[in-house]
Amino acid sequence: MSHPSRRSRLRTFAVPSAAAAAVLAAGLGVGAALDTGPAGATAAPASGSAPKAPEKPRAVSGTHANTVTWTASSGARKYDVYRAEDDGAFTRVGSVTAPKYTDGRVVPDVPYTYKVKAVGSAGKASPYSAAARAARDTIAPLPPANLTVVPSDDGPGTALAWRDGTDAVAYTVYRSTSPQGPLKKIGTSTTTSFRDTGAPAPDRPGVYWVKAVDAAGNTSEAATTGRAPEPTRPPTQSPGPTQPPTTPPTTPAPSPTFGDG
Repeated sequence: MSHPSRRSRLRTFAVPSAAAAAVLAAGLGVGAALDTGPAGATAAPASGSAPKAPEKPRAVSGTHANTVTWTASSGARKYDVYRAEDDGAFTRVGSVTAPKYTDGRVVPDVPYTYKVKAVGSAGKASPYSAAARAARDTIAPLPPANLTVVPSDDGPGTALAWRDGTDAVAYTVYRSTSPQGPLKKIGTSTTTSFRDTGAPAPDRPGVYWVKAVDAAGNTSEAATTGRAPEPTRPPTQSPGPTQPPTTPPTTPAPSPTFGDG
């Protein structure tokens, strides 16, 4: 019986079958599709990769704390918040799951800088966000100046006007029928004027008080259209022939009570 030569056996293994050729061609086609995708196409991030850095960070000053907010990052499991005092080094001060952090452990009126990192499910952290700055604000604005009732106004009720207080963003208006109060809150204004359409009758003119409020919520002392009451002084007694003259103590007038009703 004859046997195929060694050369013919080699030729048999070198020539692939039709099925093998189809598999090989399909494999090459997949490879070409991976390598020659559309220009500018971006591959999806690998599983477990770090999320993008949080965007649009914003820090707001308050009377008791600073509040930091930012845009949520896709794939973030939590956010690590970092803080630096002035130009110092950043240290982590907290972790939250929502895109908001309230920092009450700050010294009043000291500027702080905040940055945020997003942390993914695999524990990988994003780069820092941009910086946001805030200082806990405990300084009240100055009270409104030159608070007056507009004498020539023809509109309904009573018109008030005043000059701006320092850093004021809003004003709270109170009314009473006496400089000693009690005072009733009748409205707010974001301008330096207010109209009281529920003013008392002309025979009972109202006394008005206005407080300035800044962006952090600090409230100024009140300015008033009424004259502050004079301190009450008890009557003095004539000294006896052997007693030196004495000055009785002064009793201050009570401060008005501000109500929110």
